[in-house]
Amino acid sequence: MTIQTVTFSVNNKLSIAENIIEYVQSHEDKFSPALFTKHDQQDLRYQFATASLHVDMVEMAQDSNSGVISVSYGIHFFWPCNNQDEIDHYKETLNFVIREEKVTIELVEHEPWIVL
Repeated sequence: MTIQTVTFSVNNKLSIAENIIEYVQSHEDKFSPALFTKHDQQDLRYQFATASLHVDMVEMAQDSNSGVISVSYGIHFFWPCNNQDEIDHYKETLNFVIREEKVTIELVEHEPWIVL
């Protein structure tokens, strides 16, 4: 398990929550690989469901320099035996800090696991 970070500059015309929501949802490609690692079974039938990443809530800590982001996303699974698709939805909490007009979001990358 490793920690990866994504950092972006704050747009002062928007609130911190609006900055985070806009950035996360418009940069799914920066977040989906790390989120997917929690479900990665080294099986090509599983994929991150494109355009499924949504910010549900942004909570600031009392110090106003950190907080958590509640996100939801989907994992797409293809059943080849009956030619059907399924998308399961998951929730995750991401930590963030604000320093010098920049937001840094932490992403946990999990090691792939294999079902025997």
